[in-house]
Amino acid sequence: MSAAKVLVFQNRFLIGGQERQTVLNVQTMDRGRWEPVVACLHLEGEHLDDLAREGIRPVLFDVGRRMLRPNTAWQVSRIARFVREQGIALVHAQDIYTNVLGSLAARLAGVPVIVTRVDLGHHITGYRRPLTRLACLRADRVLVNAMCIRDLVIREGVEPDRVAVVRNGVDLRALDRAARELPDPGLPEGAWIANVANMHHPVKGQTDLLVAFREVLREHPTARLALVGDGVRRPLLERLAGQLGVAARVHFLGFRRDAPAVLARCAAAASSSHAEGISNAILEAMALRLPVVATAVGGSPELVRDGTTGWLVPPGSPGALARRLCDALADGERARRMGARGRALVEREFEVGQMRLGYDALYDELAGWRVPRLIAGSA
Repeated sequence: MSAAKVLVFQNRFLIGGQERQTVLNVQTMDRGRWEPVVACLHLEGEHLDDLAREGIRPVLFDVGRRMLRPNTAWQVSRIARFVREQGIALVHAQDIYTNVLGSLAARLAGVPVIVTRVDLGHHITGYRRPLTRLACLRADRVLVNAMCIRDLVIREGVEPDRVAVVRNGVDLRALDRAARELPDPGLPEGAWIANVANMHHPVKGQTDLLVAFREVLREHPTARLALVGDGVRRPLLERLAGQLGVAARVHFLGFRRDAPAVLARCAAAASSSHAEGISNAILEAMALRLPVVATAVGGSPELVRDGTTGWLVPPGSPGALARRLCDALADGERARRMGARGRALVEREFEVGQMRLGYDALYDELAGWRVPRLIAGSA
């Protein structure tokens, strides 16, 4: 029996948590059961190299920079024709743009479709909001990675039995291997706190973290803060660090492919977001045995067990964030115990094998029955 073809449909492959999970899904598919066919709307991003190592070059369906234009209808018809001609058994859309276009194309082609929601929609504005909701309502399954997102899409009208929860996965062997490498460039001496997040939107709360770090330095003057990530707000954050008088101890490292090596040399990790799904940054910090201080938003309480693997603090509260970061730096033995418990939790609940089981069960449910029919139809 031939493998069933799954169209994995992604907007672009820039460095990001959702994109990394897409690549991990493709990398871990059992090729005897599933044949990944990857398509995108923009052929760009660092993760294209990861796909190339798998022998995959995505098929491009170029809709330009806006969905609401005449070319979009043409591209949807192209995608539907591609699905039929390639014998695709299942379309798995990954983000707000491909959710909309993929669900339309799958409907035209007569195949099941999964749409994906991995955050609480803070960035979905204007016409994209009703289109996203409509895509979820019409999809065969809505895939989410956190219970808080499941609750959100149910409030939007999706029937509970059409919502599938599959948690993010961590490839622990690959992460440990990357963590053993030396970061390039190396890091100066100091007690390092890591924050891994993009700088595109204020939802990540880096301004709160910089204010909190000023307080941390009063108790721990050798501390350093590593901000791993980039985006349009970086100049604003750099100015704020200067205004707060902490610029000499704050390091803007940009996007880093060696982020695990940076994390492995830190004493603690901080997540200051005002909204989150399941944060890959938190997961990887826990997997690398760091105590995590995180805001109690979205899916973060599903990861950080307060007082056990780290601490939870209210969002938008730099004072509370500072106090717990000071606690993490003050008691190294307690921090190590928290880190060990965090690693154990990731091994138990978020190792990549658990993610793979979830995807396989979902794919089997929607597409497994189609394999014999497709083979018979092509004979």
